Amino acid sequence: MGIVNAERDTIQIVGARENNLRNISLEIPKGKIVVFTGVSGSGKSSIVFGTVAVESQRQLNETYTWFIRNRLPKYERPEADAIDNLAPAVVVDQRPIGGNSRSTVGTMTDIQSIIRVLFSRHSEPSAGEATNYSFNDPLGMCPECGGLGHVVRPDLDKLLDMDRSLNEGAITFAPFAIGTFQWQLYAQSGLFDPDKPLREFSAEE
Repeated sequence: MGIVNAERDTIQIVGARENNLRNISLEIPKGKIVVFTGVSGSGKSSIVFGTVAVESQRQLNETYTWFIRNRLPKYERPEADAIDNLAPAVVVDQRPIGGNSRSTVGTMTDIQSIIRVLFSRHSEPSAGEATNYSFNDPLGMCPECGGLGHVVRPDLDKLLDMDRSLNEGAITFAPFAIGTFQWQLYAQSGLFDPDKPLREFSAEE
């Protein structure tokens, strides 16, 4: 049975003075869930994000070449006498992640691009280049949902009153109310009889 090295089982912080911390020293156990609690302004974020996470990222960045380091975010050493036994940190904060309807975990972590390359080289049969496996590329996206993963369709039963004519407000969607520009595109286009109930429209109409 091996001897457990207690020093290596904890993150050791001595004299932390980041933000509102006042010469704080503590040991944080590794391999366990550790919760920091306290009133607002007590220094929870200053320890977790401003000290541990920043120093962990700074030390990790020092393992890269200068070419890579020049392209990474710059982290200043936190105000503390010593911070030892850190491991790489993954920071999950409370800020919402930016993006759009095409942003996924795969796109934000760049894993998706690696998977595309893997599929392009090893899938049988292959769809071709890596971009052909991208849901953001016309060649790779689903023709039904356009690569968004879900389909949005209008509910015609809620949008149209089939017993009314266009002049009677058959389109129940407010932007198409009688007299609006959108309503005029249909009612005054000459393509439809504005006094005929929609139920009597032909399939083509």
